[in-house]
Amino acid sequence: MTSFSNILIFQPAAIGDVMLATPVAKTLKHNFAGAKITFWGHPSLREVLMALCPYIDEYIEYDRKARFISILKTFWAIQSDLYVDLSNSTKGMIMAAFAPGKTRIVAYKKQPDDLNLHAVENFLETVEPICEDKPSSLFPTLFPEALTAEVASEVLGDLQNKVLIGIVPGVGRLRPHRAWILDGWHYLLNALVDKPNCLPILIGGTDEIEIGARLAQEHAGQCIDLTGKLELMQTAALLKMCRVVISSDTGPAHLAAAVGTPVIGLYGPTYPARSGPYGYGHLTIDQSEHCRCQGLKYCALANPDSPGECMHRIMLPEVLDKLNQVLGLTEEIVA
Repeated sequence: MTSFSNILIFQPAAIGDVMLATPVAKTLKHNFAGAKITFWGHPSLREVLMALCPYIDEYIEYDRKARFISILKTFWAIQSDLYVDLSNSTKGMIMAAFAPGKTRIVAYKKQPDDLNLHAVENFLETVEPICEDKPSSLFPTLFPEALTAEVASEVLGDLQNKVLIGIVPGVGRLRPHRAWILDGWHYLLNALVDKPNCLPILIGGTDEIEIGARLAQEHAGQCIDLTGKLELMQTAALLKMCRVVISSDTGPAHLAAAVGTPVIGLYGPTYPARSGPYGYGHLTIDQSEHCRCQGLKYCALANPDSPGECMHRIMLPEVLDKLNQVLGLTEEIVA
């Protein structure tokens, strides 16, 4: 097997895609334990990957607005002997064309032959020709255990002994049709009222502040609203503390899978076989076969700022059934 000492992984995408790509770093470190692995990605992910992912040794922030010659200079300065391009971008391919002669180049295919191939496996196929072995498990890849006590003390106080259920009620502003309907979250929180040992935690970024506030106001005293209130490192630690996370297709779902927390995925406009929380296909509720807007940014059958028509098909009993499977309750939660 060829040996590498300085490996560069280029993936400047958002949190979801990067979490799906972290098993590549884990696999490379497994096969080339002595190699330095540098991750070149979005500035917002530097802290969490450097602090929580033991398979990454150095992080370089990718500046999308930088001139290309500046990007090339950064690339050359790294002096990698293996360049793993997980971006499927024009810049990524051009960088490969200008790579130093000693650099071996591998790049993933965004559109694999098997459309049901999961993104994680698709990324891993990129490095299969140079890796003799896979780790015994691909996830978790992030380990926030050292932060959990601090985060629990700060945000949970004397509620730390509750069974935490992570609720991710939003999907950001770019793909609103991926979200579950607001009434669905309301009914879910109502169903959890009779389980006093369970504590729903509303999780999300600044785009989810409004929906988090609406749910928290309607269910005062029944949940904790942390939407827009946590840094990414704190979010990772909180997701680790959750017994289960319920989410549509958005970044926190993949962050939860990366820390090893089971995820009940609610899917319609995207294929869970391709982009669902890895390892939790048995918990996924899949309405993609009923979606007539696959690949579109908005649902053509609903208000552009609303959940897609197919997401209205996800019923509360389905979600509760998956939740009961994870929690293993002697007395099931019912609608």
